[in-house]
Amino acid sequence: TLQIEEGQFVCIVGPSGCGKSTLLKIIAGLDYFTSGEFEVRHGEGKDQPINNVVFQEYAIFPWRTVLENVAFGLEMRGISKKFRTEIAREWLQKVGLSKFANYFPDQISGGMKQRVAIIRALANDPEILLMDEPCSALDPIATAQIEELIHELRANFCVIIVTHSMQQAARVS
Repeated sequence: TLQIEEGQFVCIVGPSGCGKSTLLKIIAGLDYFTSGEFEVRHGEGKDQPINNVVFQEYAIFPWRTVLENVAFGLEMRGISKKFRTEIAREWLQKVGLSKFANYFPDQISGGMKQRVAIIRALANDPEILLMDEPCSALDPIATAQIEELIHELRANFCVIIVTHSMQQAARVS
């Protein structure tokens, strides 16, 4: 039994293959469970919680620029192009990627791609942020930057991170 309250930060730690990613997919509505009960309650007056998943692979679109990738969730929510571009540029600035806004994913490093995936989720202003090994592809400096950003913003939404790294769980918690 697990109950996670609004605004909580939870790290689920376990070895590869134990079901951590499957749990995140169930929470996100991307996978089904075969027994038991599962419920996501969300903010008052909202039909569905806005949740975003950051996968350990670089889940960004190769045919979109870095800026367009960051703005994608906002576009899907019907946010105007002007406003979503502003928001995306602010997030790119926060993680030091502003000068790469017009690059395509094949023109940036793997760590940069993961930062794009993370800030795309953050730009969408989620109620629940689900992160599957979010820093596994990042170098130590980029990892520290993303962990600090997550730590600063975590009071704004519920964060659930799955990782096999006890050290990362301790740092971000």
